[in-house]
Amino acid sequence: MYWYQYHLPLPVTDSAKIQLVVRMPDAGLPEGLVTGAIEKLMLRHEALRTVYPTDSSGKPFQLVLDEFETPVPLRRDGNDLEDITAVFHSLFFPPMDQATELPLRVGYTLKDRRVATVILVLNHISVDAASLGQIRSDLISCLDADSRDSPFSLKDQGGNTQPLAVARQQSTAWASLHERSMQHCERALSISPAAQFPHFQSIASRDPRKDFVSHYHRVALRSSNLFSALQELTTRNAGFNATNHLFTAFAVAVSALSGIPNATLRMNFSNRFREVRRSVGCFFQETLVPADLSPQLSIRQVMVDTRQSIRVATRHAQYSYLAFRDRKAKIEAHRGLSIRLGTVFNCSDRLERSLRGPASQSGAAGERPKSTMERLDCLWRDEYTDLCLRVSASGGKVHLDLIAHRSVMEQAQIEKMLSAMELFLIAWANDPDLAGSAVTDVVERFGLPTSAYGEKWAFVDNSWVDTAKLAQTLRSVEGVEAAVITVAGQPSRGRILVAHVAGNPRSEYEARAHVLAALRENVDLVCPHEFVWSERLPESGPVTAVEPAPYGDAPETADASRSAEDHDGGAGCTALATALEAVAGDGFGTMDRSYIQQGGTAVMAPAVINQVHRLGFEGPTPDDLLGPWPLRTVAELCTRRVGSENSSPTPAS
Repeated sequence: MYWYQYHLPLPVTDSAKIQLVVRMPDAGLPEGLVTGAIEKLMLRHEALRTVYPTDSSGKPFQLVLDEFETPVPLRRDGNDLEDITAVFHSLFFPPMDQATELPLRVGYTLKDRRVATVILVLNHISVDAASLGQIRSDLISCLDADSRDSPFSLKDQGGNTQPLAVARQQSTAWASLHERSMQHCERALSISPAAQFPHFQSIASRDPRKDFVSHYHRVALRSSNLFSALQELTTRNAGFNATNHLFTAFAVAVSALSGIPNATLRMNFSNRFREVRRSVGCFFQETLVPADLSPQLSIRQVMVDTRQSIRVATRHAQYSYLAFRDRKAKIEAHRGLSIRLGTVFNCSDRLERSLRGPASQSGAAGERPKSTMERLDCLWRDEYTDLCLRVSASGGKVHLDLIAHRSVMEQAQIEKMLSAMELFLIAWANDPDLAGSAVTDVVERFGLPTSAYGEKWAFVDNSWVDTAKLAQTLRSVEGVEAAVITVAGQPSRGRILVAHVAGNPRSEYEARAHVLAALRENVDLVCPHEFVWSERLPESGPVTAVEPAPYGDAPETADASRSAEDHDGGAGCTALATALEAVAGDGFGTMDRSYIQQGGTAVMAPAVINQVHRLGFEGPTPDDLLGPWPLRTVAELCTRRVGSENSSPTPAS
């Protein structure tokens, strides 16, 4: 996953990163001792000296470096919070090249010329959050050994003297497990909404030279009362842990906010099979958890259903991410929509263990403090996420850390959602009968934020569709004089979108292609399931209608505003066709079908885009290539790179 995401501009090509801060003893330590300990740490763990290049065909592989240079630390005098933050930002923001750069950056804050705090920034492709405790422990062991002038042994508790390298054999059993996981993903994708939040709008800067501005709001709630409530709920509701209760509350909140009665949430599962349990590496995968939040379902039934969904998802959390991207693209092409999986629930593996301790207490009478709410920074550069809840517990308090894209929620709404979830779970702990309440009653009673859609919206294929925008998109097709969108019911397909179009029936292929192209910028559209062509529009029953307009009017999307000087469609098509032939052979016979429909794959998509760049063009990303739209749409994104105006691509021989 992180290899693929690296090839997306965010707004520049960069790797996902995580950080670790380690405080030294009060007196600090000599810099040479700390640097030597970091070198030994890297010798111990292969992941910290692994890079991820691609071969001549564009496929990735891992390269473990036996010889390497220990990273030169970034130093800053002073050990206050602002000093540590400044070092972290200096390490974090420069892009990290996963193909050539070691996955570890080091910084020191200095006090009296001795290292007071060590700040590590690590490439997420090499290290997951569960690795951080092992890195901290091993670094301290190295420092302790060196401070006693004793040689550091690479022996672990099992007696191994060599770095642990475990590869799972590509056996028949593994292939069967992988296929079952893919089938689980397909089932989830077949019922997922086009977008859980149809109002999402990208605010990513198209100019990488602009200053970086976070696209997200972030608020953290810390509550000892919620800590006690979860202790009570998990004790009383045998078989249901804290994760089940929190997931239920969050799923209800997501459904209320989106106005969609079901949700497909991404969850992270650690796949630390026994051989790598104490290793440093990236051993987690995301999986999909469908949740039915029909308004009249009881909270008890929702929790039973979601517990089973989580169990199934856990069993299917080992698969190839690149194969998953291929399956997702095929389902999108079949359903005629672009699926945005932007909702994330991430619960700490240590939550259940933390809840065995006492809740935080204060005051003479042992009164628990009120929950606190804090607005925090979010440094995410991508826009893969709409809403993310991260749950943990420490010090007798539960921490709910909610991150929301700015086009999905404002900070005040985030605070309202967190407070409502907290009140709901505390009330549930105090009143067991609350589990019998319907989802809609809980939403209303506790004031969870909700969304409403106007009369020009229709709910079809588990998705809210802006039918006015869809009709406007159809109207811009040459040969279409006017368009009306209606909803019809079919026994075998349920509710479907029907496009009633006045114009030339021979324009249907172009009309479908035009709608599919619009999906790239609009998460609130799907392609009509049926087209009905006639000389006149129906006079009754439309969801929405638009007046005839001159041919060639474009829908109001980000791409529609680009001037003709920004790209040359003919040259872009030639460049993309040449890149496809150079990377994948001559199987791509037309620009009027999608990349995936013609045998394209996710693993080759970055290589195709890199080849487009070599031909002097920029603009498309691998995600653009994998969408359900025709290749012509991707070609139209190609813009000549500055300085390459005089060059032109030559079709491959």
